[in-house]
Amino acid sequence: MGSAGKIVRTALHAFFRHYHPASSAASLLALPFSAAALLSRSHPALLAPSHFLSRRLRRVLVAAGFPPASQLLFLLSHRLSQRACAFLAALPFSLSFLLLAKACAVHCCSAPPPLQRRRRERPSDAVVQVVQASYPAMVRTQLVNCLALLLANAGVFAALLAAFNAAEALQVLGAPSGSGSYGGSGRAVLALSAAGVIVYSVALANASAVCNLATIVAAAEGRGGSHAMLKALLMLLRAGDAATAVAASLPTSLAAAAIEALFELRVMRPYTLTGKVTPGMLCEGLLVAYIHAMICVLDTVITSMVYQTCKASHSCHLLELELDGKEDLRV
Repeated sequence: MGSAGKIVRTALHAFFRHYHPASSAASLLALPFSAAALLSRSHPALLAPSHFLSRRLRRVLVAAGFPPASQLLFLLSHRLSQRACAFLAALPFSLSFLLLAKACAVHCCSAPPPLQRRRRERPSDAVVQVVQASYPAMVRTQLVNCLALLLANAGVFAALLAAFNAAEALQVLGAPSGSGSYGGSGRAVLALSAAGVIVYSVALANASAVCNLATIVAAAEGRGGSHAMLKALLMLLRAGDAATAVAASLPTSLAAAAIEALFELRVMRPYTLTGKVTPGMLCEGLLVAYIHAMICVLDTVITSMVYQTCKASHSCHLLELELDGKEDLRV
């Protein structure tokens, strides 16, 4: 696979070359999802369920073996509960508007085959045909992605619990005091917590890269579900450079985090202080949501370029044979 910088430059070139009207249409399709995602992560109505879920999750983790003095416990419970509430709130929009925007972006920002160029089909008709063919497969793939991310989180939590329990059995963390905290071993708890944060971040970044690539596979080939997930995993394994896919998606991830912070600062904080929605706040919120939608489309284009690079690097026929063999073994 090519370098991450080359993939990002190619994706930016494809994005701006097809921005009028292709990428702009995809951004408008993703606008309701972006607005829902930004509101779900910072609206006061979802803060109370998030705090309640965080407290419950913290108690479960402490009962399972996490040391109460570990900062990893607070970080994982807070972030996981916040993202779970935001994900559930924006799920209807992600299964509809976001997937439609991704299907439109994948079709418009990829090179059309020669037969389509000869036919000179109208772009709107071609987009409608592609969306009708790929959208059901993308919905199935999105549901499989949710299950895969849930399993990834569960696997990382199981590994972290095993590490903390093994350290406690070996008395690396020291004996727990009467209050349940570990005394005299703050450095050991801090080091193990830092290692847990690194492992958790790397595992989720790789799982997200595979899930994003699976969505692009479903949009490009019209076959979704576990088939798209397995093919995306095989693509990254055969390319031997899953870190390149993670690095290529890093700029859009940082940009999305910056946009979320901007929305919190410019829209939600004044609304929390005054309790009123002014026309200026509404216009600024729509502008920030549109920028977030453009970033979502750009992330889709980058993942599409990763998909094309993986297909160009290896024989598609051998990949299909290997995939069919794995499906036969699974059956």
